[in-house]
Amino acid sequence: MEPRGNSSSLDDPYSGFDDYEHAYDPQNLANDRSFQQAVARSSHGRRPTTSSLAARAPSSAGISVPQSSYGSVSSYGSRSRAGGRTAAGVRNEPARPMTAVRAAGYTSFANKVQAVEAAKAAETKPADTTEEKCKEMEEKVMDVLKESLFEAEKKHFKEALEKAKEAGRRERAIVKYREQHAMVDSMNLDLTFTVLFNLAQQYMNNDMTNEALNTYEIIVKNKMFPNSGRLKVNIGNIYFKKKDFNKAIKHYRMALDQVPSIQKEARIRILNNIGVAFIKMGKYEDALSTFEHCLDEKPDFKTALNLVLTTYCIEDVEKMRESFQKLLDVSLEESDDNKIHDKENVLMNQVLNSDSLKQYERQKRSEAERAILTAAKVISPAIAPDYASGYEWCVETIKQSVHAELATELEMSKAGELLRKGDLEGAIDVLKVFHSQETKIASAAANNLCMIRLLQGGAKLVEAQDYAEQALKLDHYNANTLVNSGNIAYLNGELDKAATLYKEALNNEATCVQALYNLGLVCRQQGNLEAALENFYKLHQILLNNVQVICQLAAIYESLEDTAQAIELYNQANSLAPFDPSILNRLAAIYDSEGDKTQAFQCHYDSYRYYPSSLKVIEWMGAYYIETQFADKAVNYFEKASIMQLVIQNIIESWKTQTE
Repeated sequence: MEPRGNSSSLDDPYSGFDDYEHAYDPQNLANDRSFQQAVARSSHGRRPTTSSLAARAPSSAGISVPQSSYGSVSSYGSRSRAGGRTAAGVRNEPARPMTAVRAAGYTSFANKVQAVEAAKAAETKPADTTEEKCKEMEEKVMDVLKESLFEAEKKHFKEALEKAKEAGRRERAIVKYREQHAMVDSMNLDLTFTVLFNLAQQYMNNDMTNEALNTYEIIVKNKMFPNSGRLKVNIGNIYFKKKDFNKAIKHYRMALDQVPSIQKEARIRILNNIGVAFIKMGKYEDALSTFEHCLDEKPDFKTALNLVLTTYCIEDVEKMRESFQKLLDVSLEESDDNKIHDKENVLMNQVLNSDSLKQYERQKRSEAERAILTAAKVISPAIAPDYASGYEWCVETIKQSVHAELATELEMSKAGELLRKGDLEGAIDVLKVFHSQETKIASAAANNLCMIRLLQGGAKLVEAQDYAEQALKLDHYNANTLVNSGNIAYLNGELDKAATLYKEALNNEATCVQALYNLGLVCRQQGNLEAALENFYKLHQILLNNVQVICQLAAIYESLEDTAQAIELYNQANSLAPFDPSILNRLAAIYDSEGDKTQAFQCHYDSYRYYPSSLKVIEWMGAYYIETQFADKAVNYFEKASIMQLVIQNIIESWKTQTE
């Protein structure tokens, strides 16, 4: 309602709230006829009267309230003490609900309900507690399984096996606990399968094939594990490792029957294993048909390479050519990211070129290239009368395929094969062809030509210098070319120029081990031993346990007269190369200079055992026996030395006559 007051009081927001309206006084409701009629028509007014005394209720003025036809106002009626019902309950009238006026939750019936619910909860609590305990035990098993897998990923196979065994013990305890509490129906079969499978894998990682085989047999024989028959592939792999190829093929075929035809990739892998097992058994025809079936179903570089090698084993030239062409027909799937993104966006290019998908594509491309180049190198001598003709056929076939970019690399590898066979001129002719190719290929060819002429030495150093300059013009940041240029300067006696070129190569490629090693040699020859030590220690960090680097460090410490450090490094090198007589000779020389004849004799004696033709060692051994008054033994060594000298003189004279 609106607060009363004059217009002047409207400005006051709190005016009129203190006024009292007597019409709303609860004391006058009993005298309000309209209110009493409304109450009588409501459900509240239709309740039975409590007693004759309750028919009249005194008002504030002492006037009796007229009764309605349905009885008096029940709010003024008295209540009995039994059950919270009105006294009218003694009549033969139906009891009416008191929901509208009763406070919820405070009745005796509610207490009874709560008691019943508590009893039911008490009855179901043990079962729930048992299931929860099983869940907690299963979670602990999964934690141990994860630890086992993490250890296996770190190559800690022994620790991984211990964790796998612990997980197995915990899982068996859960099974026993469920059996004791009649909860076998809720057995976690997935957890059991996972524990057994991981245990078998860890047995394999530790080369415990018999234990792994038994574990796999337990899984396969359990019909409750779905698709467990596919693990026969793993059993076949174990028999393959044990070289029992018949059983391996048997289990491979059993696993193949378990794989549906829609899973082609899995079927091809199993068939590929069967083909490899046939090759191991010498059944090349069966292997050939298996690999051909695999290629017809789903072409793959690995399977195609196996097919090429199988045809090479059966010495069928036509099939070798056909299988090589099938290998080239296998396409390499690549994403179109390089075509989609903007080439000017450098950051985007770096992200796309270094993500996991791009790395996976590079790995697949590398495997494809390796398969093609390996197949070409294998069949080239067999498909033609000579090696060069077969290589030429492979190159031309590759140029006509989707892998045409590999033809150049194959021709470069052809030059390397010719070098291995000692055909220097043939290799040079192959490399000269690349002068008209693109920049990087021409630079690599010129660098290889430089290296060949450098190894020939003498007058060929001039040609080597020319090829080095050509390679640097094409690619000035090629570290290998700079190293070759430094080697030419080193052979010409220009040590400062050689050091500058080696340093420039290191600026372009910080991990160029050839430049570091050669720079250390140059610094050592220049007398800058501290710089030489720094370079060789850098190289030692890159090439750990490299005997040549350790010997260079020992020689520098020997020049610095730090014999203790030199002996320690030579001993380290001797432990890495125990049959190298030169290291033993250096140790013997240091011990001899320090007066330790016993250690010097032992080192010379070991050196003589590994290389009995060294005159210096024989002379030292003879002198040592004379000094220790063992003349008989000294005579034996001097006789050997005289025979060696005669042999050497005869060899020199025969060589002189041949040259004349």
